[in-house]
Amino acid sequence: MNRLAFLGAVGALCAPALGQGARPLTEGLHQQVLGLFRELEEGRVGSMGIVGDSVSLLDASYNWQLRNHFWAEYGSAGDGYLGIARFTGNCGNSGGGPRCGLELIRGPGSFTSDDTGWWDPLGQATPDGMWGQLVFDRVPGNWTLHAYGREIIVHYTRRVGSGPMNIRVNGVLLDTVQTGLNEGEPMAGRYVIDTGVDDPNVLTAVRFETASTLPVQINALEMRSSDPGFRYHRLARGGAGPRMFQDSMTQATADVLRSLDMDLMLVMLDAAAGDGQNDPALYGANLETLVDWYLQQLPETRLVLVTHHPFRPEIEAQADEILRIARERGLGYINLYDLFSGWEEMNDLGLMNGVVHLSLLGGQWFGAYIYDVLHQAGLEAVRADWNRDGVFDFFDVLAFLDAYAKGSADANADGQTDFFDLLAFLEAFDAAGA
Repeated sequence: MNRLAFLGAVGALCAPALGQGARPLTEGLHQQVLGLFRELEEGRVGSMGIVGDSVSLLDASYNWQLRNHFWAEYGSAGDGYLGIARFTGNCGNSGGGPRCGLELIRGPGSFTSDDTGWWDPLGQATPDGMWGQLVFDRVPGNWTLHAYGREIIVHYTRRVGSGPMNIRVNGVLLDTVQTGLNEGEPMAGRYVIDTGVDDPNVLTAVRFETASTLPVQINALEMRSSDPGFRYHRLARGGAGPRMFQDSMTQATADVLRSLDMDLMLVMLDAAAGDGQNDPALYGANLETLVDWYLQQLPETRLVLVTHHPFRPEIEAQADEILRIARERGLGYINLYDLFSGWEEMNDLGLMNGVVHLSLLGGQWFGAYIYDVLHQAGLEAVRADWNRDGVFDFFDVLAFLDAYAKGSADANADGQTDFFDLLAFLEAFDAAGA
């Protein structure tokens, strides 16, 4: 029995004891994950980001293991969006974190933001509050980044008071880009470097330097391979909750997020500074504001809201608020809180590293669990939407029966059309409509 089946059986056994008001372990996933898995199943690029706190940031955590499961099944379409302030590859054996080889080599006049806590003014033009800045300090400010991908997309900020930057690729001057504005609010800047390298495991050295005495702000590199598969964007910030993320609700950030072409975005935030320590209503209101902004700015991106694991009792009330918000907006919901009785049980199982964060084993377990949940819903959704209109309805049944009558309804992908395909379709259709 796989992880998902086991936990589903546990949930079914425990549900009567929890009562009629028990939170589901998952809800509303199929509609949200359909687009991502259709792209992946049909051999194209599927793109996903995770908005979160340190639990979605640290190298040993679940998000990297989740990425690894997608890569193992569908291949890698690139290393995605990675903030300059935390652009360090993990060369250990855990398989967690940004890939080994990714590196920022700092020269004179180079500065980066913190990767945790409140946004500062420069960070308000970025989705994760992370930024880097080059300033002229007797010599041109500079740094060199080693990155993967056929395309390396430079995400920078255009603002009043900024100047031009030189971009060199493998030592050769590629371009001089103006990052300044004469007036107005900061704007997102995006420069695409075609490295000419199709091998996804070859690093390219990209050097940035000021081309005047004015500063330059570079926030992230986004790495895209020439292959189809899964692309993951890290959009997390340590110690940040919904209220902090509201500081990134700017036009510049919206433009960055839209450029990532995300099919799906997970949001996994608990209460932090500005959200109240024991005030679920304030937390819920702040999360609503943030989620509604994402929905408004990213109409083509589907959302799944995820609770934290039960590292402290206050997460329970937050899990209820997350479920309410997901239901009211028709979003997906994943409940990690009710998988374990609390911190003590998780710690005894070796899943915790300290009070809040997951151990390497914990990251591996939760990464595998979330992948199973998403993957099962995704395969069911693709199968249930037989007429490919993005809606699970009676027209899918009619389309399937028509294909079945013509002998072209191989729903279970066994190479033939038979009664087992009918069972497979009906099972998926029932799950998608639940």
